[in-house]
Amino acid sequence: METVLAIDLGGSSVRAALVERDGLVLASAMRSHQVGEEADAEGWWAMVVEAVAELPRAQVRAIIATGFTRSQVLVDGDGQPVRPAQCFPDTRAVAEATELAGVTRGTWMEMTPFHPVARLRWVQAHDATAFARARHVLQPKDFLVLRMTGKLAGDRISNAWALERRGNMRALPLFRRARLDAGLLPELLEPWDVAGLCTGLAGFDGVPVMCGAMDTWCASLGAGAARAGDAYLIAGTTDAGGVLGDEPGEAEGLVTIPWGRGLYHTGGPSGAGGDCLQWLAELLGQPDAAAVAALAGQARGGMAALLFLPALSGERAPSWSAASRGSFAGLDRSHGAAELARAVMEGVAFADRDLLGGLAFDRLFLAGGGAQSDLWCQIRADVLGCQVLRSGEQPGLVGAALVAWAGLGAYPTLAAAQAATIGQMESFQPNREVMARTQRLFEVFKQLQAAAAALADGLGRI
Repeated sequence: METVLAIDLGGSSVRAALVERDGLVLASAMRSHQVGEEADAEGWWAMVVEAVAELPRAQVRAIIATGFTRSQVLVDGDGQPVRPAQCFPDTRAVAEATELAGVTRGTWMEMTPFHPVARLRWVQAHDATAFARARHVLQPKDFLVLRMTGKLAGDRISNAWALERRGNMRALPLFRRARLDAGLLPELLEPWDVAGLCTGLAGFDGVPVMCGAMDTWCASLGAGAARAGDAYLIAGTTDAGGVLGDEPGEAEGLVTIPWGRGLYHTGGPSGAGGDCLQWLAELLGQPDAAAVAALAGQARGGMAALLFLPALSGERAPSWSAASRGSFAGLDRSHGAAELARAVMEGVAFADRDLLGGLAFDRLFLAGGGAQSDLWCQIRADVLGCQVLRSGEQPGLVGAALVAWAGLGAYPTLAAAQAATIGQMESFQPNREVMARTQRLFEVFKQLQAAAAALADGLGRI
């Protein structure tokens, strides 16, 4: 049986899977980890090697990797990391982002403390020895491709931050204005292009390794979003999502980038998601996030309103507030663990609504570990006021595999691959009565956000 080997480097796990042409996952293996501000990129590679070694022998036509973005690995001329990788929760480049205000004009992404350029300048200021040794900046999945092939390559979707809006050409003025060497960026390919032949993974010598793309792009394909008017959410450690259109959209605090041929994506990464439930599980002595979701189903009706602001590690899109922190509002003596659990799930859903920027869309595709709770799917349908279609738990792996199969010529287009492999999805419809309540709660949630932002500076100085 012919397969492709798909590798997904996520925020809480590394997964490897053999995926057949029809999208069926023949076998998979996983290694758990936890991404913080920094991480050991070689540790990611070691987990990939271990996970792949668990898979059964099969005829593998191609290898493709996907992974989280808003993160970067600096390597020297020999491809060795010069320091720990900077990862998406890293909020330390606030001063650098302030100094660099305006340098991103004409590009796809505004300057924030999460921008790769701000983080590069942070390294330059705080780890000058490592920065002097750095020759290339890679996305996490590109580091995996480097280890598999010995080749340096990135893709244009994951690296849209470095492209001019006009013509999608490399943004050389951005690097000049930021006083950085544009040569730090590797060659940019399409996700289905072959970066090189595998030489670094036992048992796969000579297998083509495709460039791949960031996890949200692959996962949106695996979730089912394919056309203008579709929206999607990948409910993971932190949620990510957006709205697809046939022309660039505009929404404050959200990123609009090219999303393949004839499509544009407006959205971004949230700072909230399943990690909020995991935090509450640890706080309440529950075994895991799934147990907290089950507990939320026991929340009593008619209770005093309770809101949760899910900014446990700051807020990313759309507010990009590194200093923001979470809180409960409305807490009183009558609230118990079940009510706290439901408030956390609703708070993440409100952050998801923020993430979609008030843009119009026809339907929302929901995938990932956080989509496996029926209650959370229904909460999102009620908060977003739209039909929610639940896809699989591993959209990144499946989406990456679809890219590989299309690149191999098994399907004429990505849309054709998607149509042939993604089956019937469970649908959740909004409850009109509940929607009225969630709309009022969302209005207060926005007030809570504003109040928390005003307090964040004072709290940070204590």
